[in-house]
Amino acid sequence: MDPKSYSSNLQAWRTIYSSEGIRGIFFGWTPTFVAYSFQGAGKYGFYEVFKYLYGDKLAPNANRTIVYLAASASAEFLADIALCPFEAIKVRMQTTLPPYATTLREGWNKIVAQEGYAGQVQKIFRIV
Repeated sequence: MDPKSYSSNLQAWRTIYSSEGIRGIFFGWTPTFVAYSFQGAGKYGFYEVFKYLYGDKLAPNANRTIVYLAASASAEFLADIALCPFEAIKVRMQTTLPPYATTLREGWNKIVAQEGYAGQVQKIFRIV
């Protein structure tokens, strides 16, 4: 996107709304919703797993703060891996003209067809 396209957020919203309607404002919400749902579920689920693993199994006598920080960092790392492919699709949808895809399913299928599942994995590790 050209940074000179809009002078302010309000002006950008008005321009998008006048040219594309309400759909233009919310374009790309599906990959965002799915991405942050996976990330949130992964973050809290993996945190509990790592807290148990690090605190009870690997270092039962360790400082609890260190255990919680390590569990949190490990969980966030894995949760971000779940987030990245969907964020890549959203960014492509919102920043290319004509739009790369109009739905999450279309974007996912295009990326897999062009780059395979390994392309999605490479994107994850490029972003992380």
